[in-house]
Amino acid sequence: MTNAARITLAICLVAAAFAIAMIGDAAMPAWIIGLSIKAGFVPEFSARITVGLAAALAGILLALGRRGRVPAILVAGLVLFSGVADLSASISLGEGAARFVRPALQILVGLGVLVVLLRTEPDPKRLRHPLMAGFGVVVSLAIGSAIAANVEVAMDPLPINNARGSDGRYLVHDLTASMWESWEGLPIEETEILEYLPQLRALVLDQPTLVAFYRPNCGSCHDLFDGFFGERLPARVVAVRVPPADGVELAESDLPEDVYCADCVKLSLPQGPVWLVDSPLLVEFVDGKVACVSIEDFQRCVDDASSTAEAQFAEEESRLIESN
Repeated sequence: MTNAARITLAICLVAAAFAIAMIGDAAMPAWIIGLSIKAGFVPEFSARITVGLAAALAGILLALGRRGRVPAILVAGLVLFSGVADLSASISLGEGAARFVRPALQILVGLGVLVVLLRTEPDPKRLRHPLMAGFGVVVSLAIGSAIAANVEVAMDPLPINNARGSDGRYLVHDLTASMWESWEGLPIEETEILEYLPQLRALVLDQPTLVAFYRPNCGSCHDLFDGFFGERLPARVVAVRVPPADGVELAESDLPEDVYCADCVKLSLPQGPVWLVDSPLLVEFVDGKVACVSIEDFQRCVDDASSTAEAQFAEEESRLIESN
């Protein structure tokens, strides 16, 4: 049973690597994307690393043979954690049932393999020779690294990749305050923003988040960041730069090259098309839903996000104390 569970886990890892390589971000666990963005990596990089790591772990589990029981337990635990994290994110966003398939499979595989491995022990007389197992681990790591360095992760082409449409005119995308106000109360999945900034999905799930759209040559934008985001807030802050249209140069300005934000994640809308975005524009997300939109009364959104975040942290701390 131990051998079968380990091989099953390795096969699932290979299948996951193949799915991510073919489908792209849609097959990636949300928590991995979120962590990579917080660390400053682009989603494509995290996807390539995930594909290579999954392939390497699968090879290691096969190379170790029955010696791989403990590593297999650790990997199965990680698969189980990933499934629970993905399921939690899907429930928070109120997504359709189809979104629950991947996390459900991860939970099923991780929990099943974990139970089998914890309840069985390999036959000591049938353990693979240490030198052979060690050589297999080295080869698996080399292959996984090569895959991560060379794999082409499939990404769905977006219409914003080009500045102009088929008729030669500039593509124009409306993200004005009025558009955001029409999305108030909606999960981020039901807005159009994920077509342009898919990274936001993972960032707005776990805590209240303030998303500030700005242009570097906008004095009011610098005032917003200097006045509200110069110090760390209880809520997460995401600064989204609005680039000029393709071929349009920004006028010279005495303002700093970029806004100052003490502790925020910085993103940018894709370069090329015309972006109809108020400068500045502040949007608050709570539980993955649009909760507040403002182009003037920023204090209202900041106060709401901060108080909600503090209440959330206090509740989590209370639960932790009660559990102990």
